[in-house]
Parts: sequence; C-alpha cells; structure tokens
Amino acid sequence: MDYRLQRQRVLTDVAEGRVGRADVCDAHPELLRVARNVAEVGDVVCPVCEDAAVARVSYVFGPRLPAGGKLCTTAAEVGRFRQRSGSFNCFEVEVCPACGWNHLLRRYPL
Repeated sequence: MDYRLQRQRVLTDVAEGRVGRADVCDAHPELLRVARNVAEVGDVVCPVCEDAAVARVSYVFGPRLPAGGKLCTTAAEVGRFRQRSGSFNCFEVEVCPACGWNHLLRRYPL
C-alpha cells in the first residue's frame, strides 16, 4: 500500500496552516536515532524544513521477530525475509533527522 496521497495531503495542510509543524515533526526518538546513524540518506530534501535530506527507514514485522519489528538497513536485508517461511510485512518510513518529520511511505508484504 502506497501512502503518497496521504503524505501530500498532510504537507498541503501544513503549508496552508491547518496543521502545525510541531504536529508533523514528531518522530519517535528511536526513529530519529536510526535516521541519523544507520539509515541510508537519500537525495530527497525534507518537505517541511528544507534543511536536510530525508532518510528511509525500513522495519520488517512477522513471526519470531521482536514486537517492535526488525530494523533493516539495506534492501538486501529486507529481501532475505522473502526467503523465510512465515508472513512478513515491510514498512518504509521517511524521516528527517533535522526536524523530525516522519511519514509512512509504503507498506508491503514480503
């Protein structure tokens, strides 16, 4: 499932003043830590602060994984779950390490 339309709606609401920046720049401290130290930083500039590039963070959830999911730092690591037995789902989140913007980009089964 792709969340681009929802993302655009949130950004439009921020730009038009219906939603405050503090309401959308509220990333969990652990998500920020991962974005700053582990995740791959892309070439997309944060749509809220425009000060930093956003990082893409991937978590996999499924059987025999911790309740908080398994952090995957590369596409190859995500791909390994396709070979395992069980029902696994991947969640990709974009995170701005500078301002805390975060949004679920997509969710898909592995």
